[in-house]
Amino acid sequence: MSYALPLIRAAVIAPIRRWLSEDGRDPGPFLAQADLAWVPDNDPFMLIPLRNAVRLLVAIARSEGPDVPFRIVGRHSASELGLVSAAALRGPTLREGLLRVPRVMPQHSTHELFRVTEDEAGLWISDGWAIKFGEEESLHLTQQYVTALVGAVCSAAGGAGPALSHVAIRPHPEAGLTHLNHWLGDRVSASVDRTLLIHVDTAFAARVFPASIRTAAAAQGTVSWPQLDGDRSLTDDIAVLVASILPHRRPTLDQIAAAVGTSSRSLKRQLQAEGSSFSGILERTRAEISLQKLSSANPPTLKDLATELGYSDQATLTRAVRRWTGQTPSGLKARP
Repeated sequence: MSYALPLIRAAVIAPIRRWLSEDGRDPGPFLAQADLAWVPDNDPFMLIPLRNAVRLLVAIARSEGPDVPFRIVGRHSASELGLVSAAALRGPTLREGLLRVPRVMPQHSTHELFRVTEDEAGLWISDGWAIKFGEEESLHLTQQYVTALVGAVCSAAGGAGPALSHVAIRPHPEAGLTHLNHWLGDRVSASVDRTLLIHVDTAFAARVFPASIRTAAAAQGTVSWPQLDGDRSLTDDIAVLVASILPHRRPTLDQIAAAVGTSSRSLKRQLQAEGSSFSGILERTRAEISLQKLSSANPPTLKDLATELGYSDQATLTRAVRRWTGQTPSGLKARP
């Protein structure tokens, strides 16, 4: 995986936020604990740090119980669980829908390794990560969330019998697997490695999604955002995350280092080795956003743009634009 900074679409935390709100809990403190309070709730395509999304799940589980991923997912219909789930629900059969997921996953997450293979016994779904989460609790909860999402997609195909015929998952370091008995019964076991393995039998995989399910999934649109793989540097990755954060708060070196999974000092050294720096990335990202917006057909006011980019006032932004282009902001306005 070429990305040095693990990123994922903000759609992944939408069901979590919705579950907290509908259950009478304020999502704010949990989002703040995971350093995701800056993420808006109306932009599922935004890229956010993968490690922070995992921290959000851990924070909620420590407050609400170790089976909270199943409870979150179980509250909503499968078509409400994000754009990757919607891609699977377009079917027309469960088999075809699940086989579509590995093709769209690189558009959703940089480090998730979702694979589907099949044999005479049915479909085998494996899910792993090209990063180390650092602790078994994080890995278990992440795998449980993926299992619940896959289960919701399978259950949407309807019919009798269990949607998942077997799940091999890393145990929770304290609760083990007993908290999953309510959801999976005797169909769950401890995985032999750090990869989640899910089996869906042949008969269940052949089921056709109801037309209403496929219509609801199609209404969310075709998954067509850019692929997240490619030959990229750490500098490139940080610029992507800085562009996500900037309209909502000023990103800091410590915040970015935590998202990378390293110390601020180590991050400085890594960027220096690439001939870059955090301050330089911040400056270039501000310049790109400013020039794009000021030259658009409907440019924002200088005051609003200065606030969005974290400048103290519009005069500071004006000086920056002069430094970047040799022109005033008014000189950059789009001409008819």
